[in-house]
Amino acid sequence: MTEEMQLHRTGRDSSVRALRQELGPLEDLRRGMHASSEEWHVLPSHERYALRVAAAIAVLRDPILCLESAAVVWGLPVFGEPNEIHTLHVGRGHSYRRKDVFAHTSSRSRDIVRIRGVRVTSLLETTIDLARVMPLAFAVAVFDRALRMGLLVGDIEGRVQQAVGCRGTQALRRALEMSDVRSESVLESISRVVIHLLGFEAPELQVEFEIDGEIRRVDAWWPSVGVIGEADGKVKYQQDDPSLTSAVLVDERRREKQLQVAAGRVIRWDWSDVVRVTPLERILLAAGVPRPRPAAPNIHAALRNPRSDQPQRPRG
Repeated sequence: MTEEMQLHRTGRDSSVRALRQELGPLEDLRRGMHASSEEWHVLPSHERYALRVAAAIAVLRDPILCLESAAVVWGLPVFGEPNEIHTLHVGRGHSYRRKDVFAHTSSRSRDIVRIRGVRVTSLLETTIDLARVMPLAFAVAVFDRALRMGLLVGDIEGRVQQAVGCRGTQALRRALEMSDVRSESVLESISRVVIHLLGFEAPELQVEFEIDGEIRRVDAWWPSVGVIGEADGKVKYQQDDPSLTSAVLVDERRREKQLQVAAGRVIRWDWSDVVRVTPLERILLAAGVPRPRPAAPNIHAALRNPRSDQPQRPRG
């Protein structure tokens, strides 16, 4: 969960006024829980959601978090700013919504654990729940991250078998079939799904090249046409020290020249290219990546998440 911004707890109205005098305008995240409006509005959407979850944890009575709210605690990908805080009540009445808190009920027992004192659905339960309701590309990204965190494919498959006939089971199966533990970032996972849906040949993942005694690992490699693909999340370039940023860029240019010698061509794409689909398609076509199948219809549906406010750029 985010530690970049401080939450402020207040009691009586006078303390709220005092806090406004100190910080200026406030965002009221929950009753008695506030954040600076100035800081709030510059936060990425997923970090705003993490703060809303933290505020809910502070105010609600030992809640059990599920779905995206549990994902925040586990460190699973969160896309955009989900509309609701999700809690779970096992064996109780009907689900209900109170303001931005959606209380889900379950007739079966659920695997609940504590993470840093917070009750959440287990990693397996959280991953399965999310994959049932998220669009394909995001569900695959959640599976990929969970697998890298140590979740076993066999455990997921066992749960899928138990879910036959339940809502979202078909989506769950498809996402699991497309998951791959080798994808090391959310952008790589989503890129892989879009590349598949566009009908292009699947690349080899995390291939290593030994060049001048150095090992250079790449995100994607199409050996049939000698093309390397890099999903450029730009995080590695965002350094607080400008001299470090310069050093990173110099090393990246050197790395790219080495890879061009070893493979022939290096192509790059970023988050915007992937979610708009057409720019990524043009990049792959220009590089000569084979396209043995026609594009699937309505690819954008695999990237459209009605559970979150836009933009859909992920955490992680």
